[in-house]
Amino acid sequence: MKVSLVRCTDDPEGMIAEAARISHMASGEGKEDDRDLIRRLRDWGHWSPFEFASATFFVEGVSRSCLAQITRHRLGSFMVRSMRYVKQEPDEVVVPDTVEEAGVSDDFRDQVVSNYEAYQKMLDAGVPKEDARFILPIGSKTSLYFKTNFREYRHIIDIRKTEEAQWEIRRLAEEFLDQLSELAPSVFEDQID
Repeated sequence: MKVSLVRCTDDPEGMIAEAARISHMASGEGKEDDRDLIRRLRDWGHWSPFEFASATFFVEGVSRSCLAQITRHRLGSFMVRSMRYVKQEPDEVVVPDTVEEAGVSDDFRDQVVSNYEAYQKMLDAGVPKEDARFILPIGSKTSLYFKTNFREYRHIIDIRKTEEAQWEIRRLAEEFLDQLSELAPSVFEDQID
């Protein structure tokens, strides 16, 4: 998995603080005042100002299983590599570490190769990619652009970074947190372990 920040609101902490101050027509005296205000907003559970900052990531090499989980966050915007127009290759599959640890990686890879051989056979027979893809594993890799606001990133991190979350979506949430906490420490510092 590779997670790359593509774009972010300029000065996201400043934007969140500016949006929050409009309700009382207050002003601040620089970055530390903005960060203090953001920390108070967090403590109060006043989340709407956090919606005024957003970030876009390019996520590569995640499974369709992970995609199914992240797209449940409906406040996000998604643009996903198409399996309808882009031919999948046999090496484009996520292999869970537990498969390796259980000693069944050869069986896993044999099954993947078998599925991809059937996929290719269908394509050669004239079956459209959109129909042939039905045989491909849920572990098939994809890439996507993902954009949402900082309030929703906090929500994703809260529920997807826990031990109960599936390992791949947990790694994705940890990547979001690592990168966003550098951009806007006061917004995400309380979520760092």
